Amino acid sequence: MDGLRNVLILLLVFLWGGGGSPPSAIAQVYPSTATGWVLPGAWQKPLAPAMFKTPDDVKQWEAAHADIIFGSLQDVAKNTQTIALGYMYSQKWDCRPGRQEAWMHRQAMRQGFDPENMYLHYGEDTVLKVPVINSGMAALLNGKPYHLLLVRDGNFSTARLPMRITSADTLFAISAYPSQDVIIDAHATPTVALSQPNTAGDIGQWRSVKMAWQPVNASNSPSAGSAWQGERLDQITWQPALARYQGRMLNSGLKALDDGLPVWVMALSWPVDGTVHAVTFQPWITTKGDAMHFPGWDDRNDQDGDGWVNNQEWGARANTAASARFRHQARVIPAGHMWPNTCWYRTNFTAPAINTLHAQWYRHDWQQQGLSGAYNDDMAKLLGENQFSLLSGGTLIEITHPVGHQHTSMIYAQQMANFLQLVKTTTKTQWLAANISELNLWEYAAWPTAFRNVVDVWLREHYLSPAVGLERLQRKWDSFALAKRDDKSLIMVTTKGGRSSQNPLSPEAWNQDIATGLALYYLFNIPGQTYYHSWNQTFYYGSGNTDVSQDNPTNSTWYRGGVPKNWAYQPSAMLRVAIGSPVNAPAGYPPVYWQSKVDKAPSSHDVIKINQTERVPLNPANWFWLYRSGWWGEFPEEGVIARQYSEGLVVYRATRIHDDPHFFHATPRRVSLPGEYQRVNVDGSLSQPVRHIELKGYEGVVLKRYPSR
Repeated sequence: MDGLRNVLILLLVFLWGGGGSPPSAIAQVYPSTATGWVLPGAWQKPLAPAMFKTPDDVKQWEAAHADIIFGSLQDVAKNTQTIALGYMYSQKWDCRPGRQEAWMHRQAMRQGFDPENMYLHYGEDTVLKVPVINSGMAALLNGKPYHLLLVRDGNFSTARLPMRITSADTLFAISAYPSQDVIIDAHATPTVALSQPNTAGDIGQWRSVKMAWQPVNASNSPSAGSAWQGERLDQITWQPALARYQGRMLNSGLKALDDGLPVWVMALSWPVDGTVHAVTFQPWITTKGDAMHFPGWDDRNDQDGDGWVNNQEWGARANTAASARFRHQARVIPAGHMWPNTCWYRTNFTAPAINTLHAQWYRHDWQQQGLSGAYNDDMAKLLGENQFSLLSGGTLIEITHPVGHQHTSMIYAQQMANFLQLVKTTTKTQWLAANISELNLWEYAAWPTAFRNVVDVWLREHYLSPAVGLERLQRKWDSFALAKRDDKSLIMVTTKGGRSSQNPLSPEAWNQDIATGLALYYLFNIPGQTYYHSWNQTFYYGSGNTDVSQDNPTNSTWYRGGVPKNWAYQPSAMLRVAIGSPVNAPAGYPPVYWQSKVDKAPSSHDVIKINQTERVPLNPANWFWLYRSGWWGEFPEEGVIARQYSEGLVVYRATRIHDDPHFFHATPRRVSLPGEYQRVNVDGSLSQPVRHIELKGYEGVVLKRYPSR
């Protein structure tokens, strides 16, 4: 069957012709729902099952068992044979430039745009509260160069300090931005020259500069205090150049340099042999306690407009509340609110030329990877207080409002929505996606309506879990509002908080969590519009093997190690059992009610009110109660929710609250079914026909309708 599906896919791709978005008519893998993967990759050789011999076997299986990929299969041919949505994070640039930043900077310089317009900047000195400093900021806080290269006997190699230097050697300190001061921890002070570009943009020559050297406190240095801070005295304009000199790349493995990242290079040489322990640039970001200080930039302080506030201009600043020597030093970083080991600058969406170039990058990148589109991550992480704990300052040059406020975030969100529309126009994609996790687009005040109008597909990361509870389920009407707009959604079900959390080495616990997760998903399934994804308890995705920790079982990602994760978590055998499509609830069963912040409505209705004037259209879900008790208005303390399918039924028993560990041990409850059904087991087998079923606490079940005699 998989082979036939691949033939059909190849035929459709041939007829389609490639480019743009693939057809929506690609054959669905499973009969009753579409499925997807999230960020596959890092394939490993499995230890089990026997059907997999190599990492490529796992990749082939993944390609044949999902209808959409959020990420990439890292294979152009495979990406073009399915719907592959790459990863994008349009609201950030990496502090350590990579392939995207290299392309953007180089293209901007080629077209005569200032690449610094890619970034948001503080217009005044700013202090943020940062109780925990992300390790990803270490390079900036320590002034670490982008790359250090040793030139010895005409050969280039990465310089790993400390190292012995001879008088014939040269050390290239390569930076992604210009600097005022350099700090040297070495046997002596060096002579310094700055790179200058030729007409091709490569390094054409070196200009020696005078340096004023002062000893600095280096009590912790290996050289016992032989450190100096050098300040440039010459008013030489230091210009960026490509990392190419005399026809050779100044590189030893960094992709961004090969991709043409413009850099500032400082050539250091010493008059006598000795040891160099460290080379750093003077950091412009400082910390004191849990406060982090960022300098602001004011064009008026740069009187000659060369992009550098020199000593003379510094003494005559028009705005003494802006202390940045270079514009890049005022870039906005959501310090304290980034992923582990990362560092981000916030994107500027107010520069039309840069926006155009930025959109062209996605067209270029998607074509190279064979992608249909991409999904934008962390849509709620913009400029509000969830990203910036502002103590003082904070006003942005480009927006003229301070960070850490909802009003500023709303302005930024509208700008970002406009940019994403430009991306769609430029790429001609119909597969622009966004990760909004559990957030309700209609009840989250920080997002403008424009966000809803530009996105085609929604990633609902960690949307459902075994112990989700009735109250949360009855508030998830927004999934059916998205469907009413003809949008698509990937609904992720995780095992977080389930039985496998309590018994991580139990096969029964894992299998029951995954079976419950599929039943929960089928409550939300809308054929042609939703995709199912099953995952473990973490936010770390990939195609590698499961791990088992006997010493610390809670760190286990399956009850058995060495199994491909997506194969382990997707209940393929259950999915192959056709239960048809959702239909109306059987007569006589009370409907489950939705709840918004201001209204309630039966899940069979096609509208819900979210304020006094606005009503949101819905696709009817047609959930109904098989059992309920302990009323809170229309919302019971305990109950069994059901949804009828043309060839089946799905049921879920829960209490009103979520993640109650005691409810897992509740006495099983016997409930009557609206007909005769067979339980679908994890291995795809069917039970004997039954008219009643016993449900444990927080248990979901998928049932196949038994044929009428």
